[in-house]
Amino acid sequence: MRKFILIVVSVVVVLCAVLYLASGFFFNYAADRLLPQLVPELSNYGIEVKSYQYKTIRITSLKTVTAFDIKTNFDLKTPDGKVYNASFYANEFKGRLVQLKKPAVILACDNFALHLEKEEDIPGTAFGRFNHGYIQLRDPVYLSELRSGMKAVFGQINELFKENEIHPNVIIRALVTFRVEGKEAQAYLYTKHAGEEVSLLFEKKDIREMADTFNLELSDEEVDIIARYPLRAPLIMRITADARSTARTAARRDPAVPEDAYRHVLWSYLLTRKFGDEFAKTVTDAHEVLPTNTDAERAMDFHNNSIGRSYAGQGVPRERLSWLVQNDGQVVKSPVEMDTF
Repeated sequence: MRKFILIVVSVVVVLCAVLYLASGFFFNYAADRLLPQLVPELSNYGIEVKSYQYKTIRITSLKTVTAFDIKTNFDLKTPDGKVYNASFYANEFKGRLVQLKKPAVILACDNFALHLEKEEDIPGTAFGRFNHGYIQLRDPVYLSELRSGMKAVFGQINELFKENEIHPNVIIRALVTFRVEGKEAQAYLYTKHAGEEVSLLFEKKDIREMADTFNLELSDEEVDIIARYPLRAPLIMRITADARSTARTAARRDPAVPEDAYRHVLWSYLLTRKFGDEFAKTVTDAHEVLPTNTDAERAMDFHNNSIGRSYAGQGVPRERLSWLVQNDGQVVKSPVEMDTF
């Protein structure tokens, strides 16, 4: 009896080994035949694949097929006609079978990286790079409707990155890099699920570390806002740094330029042009709670922030702001002037 059991176990082990090795051959062969037909479909999304490779494809569990070490170089085309040379790497890409009656799979990509060759942001984001990424589609994709299913998923993820109200059932985690005035910082980007809603968020501690890297003073309220709007975060920090350096340079060149007033007017103006009046007010109001100003200084900053929003609403060119700050009687140049408003 023991001998029989040993023989059966040995046969099962051998069959599993043969199946495992044969699966690698079968899936590699199938991929080599199918990928040249599927890759051109990516051009519908502005992705022109120039080269791709993978190490192997194997059955890694009873219901899971995994492709290892995927690498590809491609041109990323945007609707405005720009072309970016990009590279993508993923340690694993998995398809897990979740039902047999109407075959469907859950797809996941682990430890991926997405980079552009030039020092530019990835289109659709304000980020320079994605590293150590993970993405999982939580809803099954039906194999009989693979093309339309993937098209819908790409569309929903695109809407998520546009901050629209469509919430795909997806998990995203990645370490993103962005740049401000030649410096780089990283933050952990992740999805948070609350019922049917899905939000992209940053870790607050990463925002505080970024502020230190970029020499920006942020209130706790500002950190909360930036963490809730990760796609806007790099732009908010760049605009803040831009307004600071522009006002400082202008005041050094011409002492008649009121640096603080110019900085606040320009900062609020740029935020309004990029994000609209309401969001610009939210950001600037959050900043003014810092305890570093007197009441008069705080009142002056609130006032000049409103002037900046007004200029943006009127369509005033940026080049006119320096002159207006010096000559428009509505701009407050010193806290002592607040008594007259």
